[in-house]
Amino acid sequence: MSQSEIERDFPALGQGDYQINSAQDFNYNCLAFALGDSSQWWEPPRGFGGYWPDGFSQDLSITTVISILGLHGFKFELPSSQVPVGEAIAIYAIGDEWTHFAKFSNGQWASKLGDGHDIVHHALDSLEGSLYGKVVKILTRSDGALKS
Repeated sequence: MSQSEIERDFPALGQGDYQINSAQDFNYNCLAFALGDSSQWWEPPRGFGGYWPDGFSQDLSITTVISILGLHGFKFELPSSQVPVGEAIAIYAIGDEWTHFAKFSNGQWASKLGDGHDIVHHALDSLEGSLYGKVVKILTRSDGALKS
C-alpha cells in the first residue's frame, strides 16, 4: 500500500498528519497490532494463519471483542474527548461489528492498516469513513489516568 493509496482510502488523513512506521506485513492485523502480537492475524473464524482465543463467540461483535480486550487489561472506557495518559485501544465499527483498532502508547495513536503498513497518526477521526466506520469505544488499562 503506497502513501497515495493510504491517502485515497483515508481522505481525512492529510499529508503530514501521519507517518508510515513499518513495511507492509500480511502476517498480523490491527487487532493483533493493538495487543502487541505481530505474528498472528486475529479474526474469526479460525483458519490457516488466523487466531481467535478459545471460549469466545466467533463473530465480529463489539461485545465479543470488548471481552477479549478485557482479558488483556483494557477494561475502562474513556470519553472520546479525553486523551489517554497510558495505553489505550480505540475500537472502530460499522453498526455492531468492529472493523479496526488503533492503539495509544507513548503519547500517540498508531494503527495497522489491514495487511499494509503500521502508521502513527495524530487523530482517531482521521481513519473514520466508509472503510472503518467510526470510533465507538476507547478502552484503557487505568480508570483514573486522563489528560484533558
